Amino acid sequence: MLAKHCSGGLILGFSQFETSVGIWKKGTPYELRQRAVVTFPTAWNHLEAGVLFSLGLPLLVFRDPFVSGGVFDNGVTDLFIHEMPKNKQTKAEKKALREVFRKWAVKVQTYYYNGR
Repeated sequence: MLAKHCSGGLILGFSQFETSVGIWKKGTPYELRQRAVVTFPTAWNHLEAGVLFSLGLPLLVFRDPFVSGGVFDNGVTDLFIHEMPKNKQTKAEKKALREVFRKWAVKVQTYYYNGR
C-alpha cells in the first residue's frame, strides 16, 4: 500500500458535482427534499482521507465553500476543516495560511523522523 510510505496527507475538496434537486434518504422517516444548491467532492477524497486517517498520518484538509459530507463535515474527525484559500488574500490571511502549513509541516516532519 502506497500510503504506508507517506508521512502526511493534503486533502483538497474541490466541487465535482452540483445539484439543487433531489431527495435525501428517500423512503425513510428522515426523507428530505433538496431545495438549495449542494455540491459534492470526488469520492476519492473520502477514500484517501480515510486511509491516511486510519494510518494516523497528519492531515491537512481544505474544501470549497459549499462542499460537505464525509471528511468535509465538521466534527466527523478531530481535524479542522479549512476553507479553500481565495485568489486574493489580505496580508493577515496570507500569514494565517502560512501558519497553517507550517504547523502541518512540523507534524509531517515529526512523523517522518519519529513515527515509523
